[in-house]
Amino acid sequence: MMNGLFSFLAVVNNLQISLKPEVIFSVGGIQITNAIFYGFFTSIFAAWLMIYLARKSTVKAKKGAVAVYEILVEFMISTMEGTFGTRKKAIKYTPIFASFFFFILITNMLEMLPIVGPGLTSGGFPLFRPFTADYNGTLAMAIIAIVIVQVLSIKAQGVKGHLKHYFTDKPLNPINMFVGLLEIFSELIRILSLSLRLFLNTLVGDILIIVFNNLVIGGGRTPLVVIPIFLFEALVAGIQAYVFTVLSATYLALAISHTQDEDDHEEVALKVEGANT
Repeated sequence: MMNGLFSFLAVVNNLQISLKPEVIFSVGGIQITNAIFYGFFTSIFAAWLMIYLARKSTVKAKKGAVAVYEILVEFMISTMEGTFGTRKKAIKYTPIFASFFFFILITNMLEMLPIVGPGLTSGGFPLFRPFTADYNGTLAMAIIAIVIVQVLSIKAQGVKGHLKHYFTDKPLNPINMFVGLLEIFSELIRILSLSLRLFLNTLVGDILIIVFNNLVIGGGRTPLVVIPIFLFEALVAGIQAYVFTVLSATYLALAISHTQDEDDHEEVALKVEGANT
């Protein structure tokens, strides 16, 4: 057992695991890191794949990748329905939040390819680094998600209605003002929470893959040994994509919750009025 432990530590010490992305080239003075390089190609691939599968999707049941795509889309609609309370709103917001889900899922799944990480280097550095294993990447995604939530909330209920989410109907009340400022501060905490959760889980998974791959290759063991690690990483990729998407959608649902209540009251009133007539 001790020999196995020492062998593991030796492999880890010999590995060059960097917590930050490396600059591989510059364009017009702008530094392009291996994480940005990877994110650029995976975003193009993800967009092409989603458009391709969407065009192949029909009313009749399909097989293969199209069937998986349809199942995931329906799963996202059902998830959004549970978050927003109505299928109408779920269908309205699913294209927006599902984009986060599919991008994170695809980019995390592609990181298990041999060319990602130390498998393909340029100038002594990995040419491709998982985009979500770079905190700049996950921070940018979290900021975009929160900004989208604010924009959609204002679009759904106007600026005045959006501010009510923070300061209620009496913003000049000292208690309401204090609570409102705490709510605004919580938006910044949400950015940190979303970005750190995704970054740390992806980074740890990336390190595990590198370490176990080197243990297998260095020890002359069969590649089948790493299959459980890849299956675990695939599960984590799906969970992280789901968590990021659901949390972002929940933030919007909370922001427009009173709007939903008003819509429900209006719908009930119209039904009662129709019944009386």
